[in-house]
Amino acid sequence: MVFNMVCFLDARPSALDELKAKLLEVAAVYRRDKGTLDWSVQQDLAHPNRLCIVERYVDEESERVHHQGNPIFQPTIHFIQTRICRPYELHTWSDGS
Repeated sequence: MVFNMVCFLDARPSALDELKAKLLEVAAVYRRDKGTLDWSVQQDLAHPNRLCIVERYVDEESERVHHQGNPIFQPTIHFIQTRICRPYELHTWSDGS
């Protein structure tokens, strides 16, 4: 079963470029985590300060163990939280199998 996470972030306008750069940097690291199928950053065309992170894992355990266990995970969460306007929205999905 593929496990998907979608996270919506509303960046503070003054932090948008810094936040995008950091997310693209960590994406390259997270894509190498065991069990990660993809980890991408997208930007809303109508609302440029709104970013979306799409994470895909072979299963939920891969996200919990390998992704959250990555040494850069907690510092990245802190970095994000200090550059957004409101708490991020996190949604989880499975492929239905």
